[in-house]
Amino acid sequence: MDWVIVGKLMLILILVVGNAFFVGSEIALTSARRSRIKQLASTGNKSAKIVQVLHNEPERFYSVTQIGITLVSLALGAIGLITLTQVIDPSVEAIFGLLGDSEEIMNWANTFSYILAFIIISFLHVVGGELAPKVLAFNKAESISLKVARIINWMHAIMRPVIWVMNKSSNGLLTLFGQGDLTEHGDSQFSMTGEEIRTVLSASEQEGALDPQLTMMLRGVFNLDDHTARDAMIPRTEVEAVAHDATVADVLDLFKEELRERYPVYETSLDNIIGVVSMKQLLNRLATEENTESSAKIGTLPVSEVMMPPYFVPDTMRLSTLLKDFTSNRRQMAIVLDEFGGTEGLITLEDILEEIVGDYEDEFSPRHRHIKMEDKQHFIINGGVRVTELEPKLNFPFPTGDYVTLGGLINHRLGRIAEIDDLVQLEGGRLKVLEMDSHRITKVLFEYQVNEESEDAETVIEEEKAGRSVVNWSSKKILKKVEDQAEIQNSGAERKSDERVVAHTTKDAIPLNKITGS
Repeated sequence: MDWVIVGKLMLILILVVGNAFFVGSEIALTSARRSRIKQLASTGNKSAKIVQVLHNEPERFYSVTQIGITLVSLALGAIGLITLTQVIDPSVEAIFGLLGDSEEIMNWANTFSYILAFIIISFLHVVGGELAPKVLAFNKAESISLKVARIINWMHAIMRPVIWVMNKSSNGLLTLFGQGDLTEHGDSQFSMTGEEIRTVLSASEQEGALDPQLTMMLRGVFNLDDHTARDAMIPRTEVEAVAHDATVADVLDLFKEELRERYPVYETSLDNIIGVVSMKQLLNRLATEENTESSAKIGTLPVSEVMMPPYFVPDTMRLSTLLKDFTSNRRQMAIVLDEFGGTEGLITLEDILEEIVGDYEDEFSPRHRHIKMEDKQHFIINGGVRVTELEPKLNFPFPTGDYVTLGGLINHRLGRIAEIDDLVQLEGGRLKVLEMDSHRITKVLFEYQVNEESEDAETVIEEEKAGRSVVNWSSKKILKKVEDQAEIQNSGAERKSDERVVAHTTKDAIPLNKITGS
């Protein structure tokens, strides 16, 4: 056996491995998550710190890997073709010799040996030196990057003069084509857009890498830009307000009955909000008084003397902008105005946070459920629940439009003010009005329907015969899965259906009047 040939064959394998090393290193360092590397570096991992340096200066590893890949590929082509041709040629010549021993046949044999050697070298190069290490490095980016970081950094130090010359030559070539300094765009490859982050969140949730609750909260943060104050506000019909001539004692009496942290103060109507009474500041003032006589005197003060100035926002303001404003100016509540300047509702910091963490109950929240499950197909829903909240909870595609609440959907589909027992047909379900407070829908029955259209038509006829108003919007049926649970409990609280306003009339009695927008 020719040991020289054996040595060259071993060198070919080494060159394939070397190419795989440089290719895998480049992919691993590029794909490694910065957040994970930062976490490891904070624990004192020296390799992770080196990876951070390479991430901040990517030209370091790009230069090393590109030089390494180029040199190894050239060497593999030169040595590999000659060596394999020498190994294969005798066998090929023996086979072609069966056809004759002419010079032309031998030339064809040599050509075939070269082609065969080229195919073998290309296969080894592509599969062993490119594809396999790329797949491995992409799937184990963090672990591989930690293993190769020291070597790449060390090679960069050795090859620095060569790299400097090549970088200068590369920058000169880019300048020649009008692409001078690109360093200001260097971080873009490691940053992600909001949509890309949403995609990553969805993939992580599906793969079980993130808790669904955590994913929901992270997604809620990004959704703040898509929602406005109108989407999260407490509507006008549910606002608890006090008249401007009410006293502090009146407010305290109201607080005993209706727990609220803040009460808007109006003059004449809710369209003229002149201030806000904070229970925290009010109680703090009472607690700091030295004697009972002073406390009693405070109770007789009109709310106009203890209220704070109101803060107004348009109903089109983005929740992300409003949250920044709340936190920077230490605000807790804002009055939401419509396009005509009238009071449309109010919004609190809690309402915005619930867009992120979901609804929750506190000591000021009445313990009522937004959604109550009767059985797998029937649900009792509060009419003031936003339509966008229902789809993820009931796994049903409620239609959206120029309305916010479930009650708004019903009125929109009916084309008039709803009445008790009115029915609205949806694609795959049906809504029935159960309770109303004046003109406001307070309780709705939702029913899944999986019957055929013919059966649905018969149902509509029967309902019409019974004297009920039916709006049939169904063209096809949609079958949805409903979780087998006894009850869906919304972690948030249903606000009181009736709006109360304090009007100071006597010292001992506080009449509570309902306001409907006057």
